Amino acid sequence: MSPDQDMSFYLLSIRGKLKPATLEAARALHNSTAGAPANVAAARSLGDVSHMVYVPADHNGAAGEFLILDVWNSLDGLNQFFANRQVQEQAGQIFTERDPVVWMPAKTFLSYHLPAPHGRNDRLVGVVRGSVHSHEQAQAIHNEFAASSVNKARIAGNLSHDAYFRMAAPGSPEGLEFFAVDAWMDADGMNKHYGDPAMGSAFQNLFAGAPSGTTWRHPAGEWVEW
Repeated sequence: MSPDQDMSFYLLSIRGKLKPATLEAARALHNSTAGAPANVAAARSLGDVSHMVYVPADHNGAAGEFLILDVWNSLDGLNQFFANRQVQEQAGQIFTERDPVVWMPAKTFLSYHLPAPHGRNDRLVGVVRGSVHSHEQAQAIHNEFAASSVNKARIAGNLSHDAYFRMAAPGSPEGLEFFAVDAWMDADGMNKHYGDPAMGSAFQNLFAGAPSGTTWRHPAGEWVEW
């Protein structure tokens, strides 16, 4: 890699409804399709560097909503992998409906990644999605709030914060759909932080309309992730 070469990571989010009747059946199906060794090797060879699965944070054990977050470092590889008919067929076995979106890093937006203390092994994510008025306005609001709240968020159990915009087709105007992902190690701390009125005020100013905010955790059982 040359000194001035950019190394970008792209996020693929797939949110949808599980087709199997139980979460255990979904786990078995996921591990035999997306998690099959040959399929994992194929995805990794094309640039899939991370594959994580989630259910809603208040999940009660039944099959329902499901979220996949994949991080790729090759757009060409991502497109090649998901153009494969077998991959599409397997996704159709897992989901009754799904919304796959590719997100590009919002590079001028503040992000951070902090280490987890020993023994703090819970992992949850909070995501927010919505349209902004402009990149410039959103950047100013986002960065001021992120910089002023990171210490408080960390005390509440925050591990990381990443910001993205929806990938626009070549030749299209820049995307205005924003997506942020926070990783957490404390469910109570996460809920209290998101319930802070200051958070609500910042979201109201950041987005052009009401955003969608959801929280997720890892499902029970052994799921193939990397």
